[in-house]
Amino acid sequence: MGAVAIAASLLTGCVNTKFKTDATVQSFVVADEPYAAGIGRDIITQGGRAGDAVAAMALAMTASLPSRVGLTGGGVCVLFDAAAKQARTIDFLPRPAGAGGAAMPSMLRGLYAVQASAGVMRWEQVVAPAEQMAQFSPGLSRALVQDLGSFGGRLAADSDTRRRLLAGGTPAVGTVAAQPELAATLSVLRRQGVGAFYSGPLATTVAQGMGLDPAQLRAYQPRIAGTLTVPFDITDLHVADVGGPESGAALIQAWKSVAGLPPAERATRAAQLLGAVGTGATAAGAGVVVIDPYENGAACAFTQGAPFGTGRGIPGTGMLVAQGVDRGGFGAPALIANSIVGRTLFAGVGTANGDDGPAAGPAALLSVALPSGLDETSTAPQIQAARPQSIPGRVSFVGCRVSPEDGIRYCRTAADPRANSLALTVESERERN
Repeated sequence: MGAVAIAASLLTGCVNTKFKTDATVQSFVVADEPYAAGIGRDIITQGGRAGDAVAAMALAMTASLPSRVGLTGGGVCVLFDAAAKQARTIDFLPRPAGAGGAAMPSMLRGLYAVQASAGVMRWEQVVAPAEQMAQFSPGLSRALVQDLGSFGGRLAADSDTRRRLLAGGTPAVGTVAAQPELAATLSVLRRQGVGAFYSGPLATTVAQGMGLDPAQLRAYQPRIAGTLTVPFDITDLHVADVGGPESGAALIQAWKSVAGLPPAERATRAAQLLGAVGTGATAAGAGVVVIDPYENGAACAFTQGAPFGTGRGIPGTGMLVAQGVDRGGFGAPALIANSIVGRTLFAGVGTANGDDGPAAGPAALLSVALPSGLDETSTAPQIQAARPQSIPGRVSFVGCRVSPEDGIRYCRTAADPRANSLALTVESERERN
């Protein structure tokens, strides 16, 4: 997906030839939990956009991957609006705010902002699949069972999550484990909207469980900003504009420092510059990536802080108390987009496992974003296969190239097998005027 090849294909005659006549439209969905990826696919096939799919997948993972994603946690997204030709950051990191370092529950208002700005569906449509998943378990995925085996000991004995998922020890993949308390909470959010989480009876329960001042919870709003960029010829790398170590400016600086090195050295040197050492406890993350039929892009990283957050539950809600984060090592999303014609050419997210040391997520992201942005021939699966095993973290992405002959965009997905991720390609009929 090198800039030279992209430039050659698009600058000649300044003609936008990004559509194949009479061809189906391809969309791409990747998630660090397979059930969530399936829900993202369904949202796209129902006419949803990138923001709808992201919100639906994240909410689904509160049921299917509560070790990493939860209603009291948060995350960060990078979005590209192909029609407006603009990128933005939505920062809803769960920063420490409550008793004992508990997080500010930022997930829901963050997802609402993502869905409102980059989606077209009704809010209840994106919540309903998660509610169904919590109420009628499809069976535990390998991603969750792996986390239960590695980190399940962090769950408090009296939490709803431990009682539902670990009552008989570490379960087998496919074990049916409904979470009715979480389903009831999601039902409230579906029927009453996001506001019910921040004001009203549910908000009172949340504030008490998190050790927060109710007024502080009520006042929370996500931060919406531009992105930090590295410009190429006619494309730009977009990373989230968030402060703190291991993210934002640190990612940009690492990129600039290694871009001129031989390709084989870039990723390892970037990991060193970010301080990714590959050992030690850290916040755990999970990611989702979407490129929709209109070439809008979205990449998001979510976290509960440590695996399963603090391990404590909020009784009767099915929610765990997330642990606040003040560093970006849990995960880093990025996009590469052409802002001249409006198209997403790369969408990826690197995440930390929870035991792979600082800066694991950002280091993993750069290990695939660098060749995707600077090399001219490698496909996404080839880049994933060549990623140095010494670099910590997990990363999944969609990488696209534009043919210099016909200007058509060709994309491939690359899910990280270490994360039990799933990547799906969705084909749909092209809308015609």
